[in-house]
Amino acid sequence: MRKILVYLGIILGCSISACSGNDDVETIEPWNEEYVLPQGKSDADDRIVKYYNQYGTYILYEYTDLDFRYELGSTYIHELPDPTYVNDMLDFLEDIWFNFYPADFHKKFMPLKIMLADYIATEDLWTGAIIPTFMASGAACIGFGFCSDTLQKMSPATKLKFKTDLHEQFWFKWGKMIKFPEEFFEVSDYSHAAITDPTSDDYTRKRGFVTYSGYEWSLTGHYQTGVLDQQTDFWSYLIGFVIRSSDDWEEDLKWDLVKKKYDILRNYIQDTYGFDLQKVGDTTYE
Repeated sequence: MRKILVYLGIILGCSISACSGNDDVETIEPWNEEYVLPQGKSDADDRIVKYYNQYGTYILYEYTDLDFRYELGSTYIHELPDPTYVNDMLDFLEDIWFNFYPADFHKKFMPLKIMLADYIATEDLWTGAIIPTFMASGAACIGFGFCSDTLQKMSPATKLKFKTDLHEQFWFKWGKMIKFPEEFFEVSDYSHAAITDPTSDDYTRKRGFVTYSGYEWSLTGHYQTGVLDQQTDFWSYLIGFVIRSSDDWEEDLKWDLVKKKYDILRNYIQDTYGFDLQKVGDTTYE
């Protein structure tokens, strides 16, 4: 099996460099971590190498504590996973993440490293309670807990929540990196706040505004100017694709301006990147 060396170092304390290893590789101070793929302790090693070849991402089930804390923050505690469950974890990530997007999109937006853990948690400073979390994100890395027999016992509702939370976090980040059509912002009037009276021309849905994670944000304009925030309007649709099902959208889409903005974003993503983002919100588990 092909072995791949990745050398990770800090440049000026903040930038990360990764390259395939050979005898001529120059390590970068002040510190260096070396990982070898395959890591040699899991039946999933072939899959991990395949992911690297497809996406350029290093999926690690063994790593140093120093690297974990540098990538994901010192506030988290963790434990390395049992390699026996890595295949289960990869199946899980395919179901809630990998399968939704094509390879070209993953190549652009996959993190450099994915660290798998038996658990990732934080400690409550007041009570000392250990609070587990599904994931932790850094600038070039994402860590996932529950790489254990927990996956085999996870309820469909919990899996759905993890999928929703993951994509909500992803698209809040990716939405800042992608240039979207200005056409979206030309549909609604942002000059003043909306109201909740469905018979009024200023009704939220008639104006083309929907809730942002359940919050009717368009009822309140800027405290000085009174205008509505265009970026919040954008997030209400983009994040809405991944946290709301088509059934959840059904009533809102009866309003002409809502449907127009919804179609602009959904069609743009499909035409530009080759996937239907609404499928994320529509996917459930049994």
